[in-house]
Amino acid sequence: MFSLKEVRRLEDERVSAEADARRAQAEAARRAKAEAEQRARDDETRRVREEAERRQRAESEREARQREDRLRLEEAERRARVEGELKLRERQLLEDQRQRYSQERRAGRSAWRAAAAGTALLLALGGGLAVWSSRQHQAEKRALERELALQNEQTQAAQRAFDAKIRALEEKTRRYLGQARTAQDQARLMSELQREKQAIEATRPRPPRRTPPPTPPTAAPPPPTFRLPPKPQIPNEPLGGLPDSKSGAF
Repeated sequence: MFSLKEVRRLEDERVSAEADARRAQAEAARRAKAEAEQRARDDETRRVREEAERRQRAESEREARQREDRLRLEEAERRARVEGELKLRERQLLEDQRQRYSQERRAGRSAWRAAAAGTALLLALGGGLAVWSSRQHQAEKRALERELALQNEQTQAAQRAFDAKIRALEEKTRRYLGQARTAQDQARLMSELQREKQAIEATRPRPPRRTPPPTPPTAAPPPPTFRLPPKPQIPNEPLGGLPDSKSGAF
């Protein structure tokens, strides 16, 4: 009788051990499946994030090219405007000089003082415009460099904070999945963690827009060269051989 009970006990222990082994195997398979599904979801999330970043970079580069083209066009317009103003002033000065020279010739005086004054005025005008343009360009460049440095610093800080949140969430996911007992608990935890991850993804910092440096200003066109007329005998012509305004010799 004792042997029969012992055999039954051993058989019950064997059956219980086999059942426990089957349950452990099933639990291990379930966990492996859950981990594989989580890795697949993480891979898909990473792929979507990388695609969004790629589109954002492409958009930033396109905006940077548009800004660069706009700045280049504005610089060309500004240069054309400055050159137009210089040419207009040059014509005005030449006309004033021609009138004074004609009056001085008729009065029997030479025009060398008027020519020298006109040359000095044009030289001063061209130099002043060049200095003003250079200072303005340097100020814009320094302001742009400060703005870019601040944007980069803020973006790096936001990215570090975002990466820390993602790492904490991943650690929390692994810890909670290891503590879950049933598939229902795991599904509930995964749903909650997915909502947290989506909320964190919504705060992802965007890369700063690239801003091209301002186009350096071009130097002002050199002032026209004037010839100081000598003191010859006063001829019969009123203008005394002064080149015509259409020839552009001044």
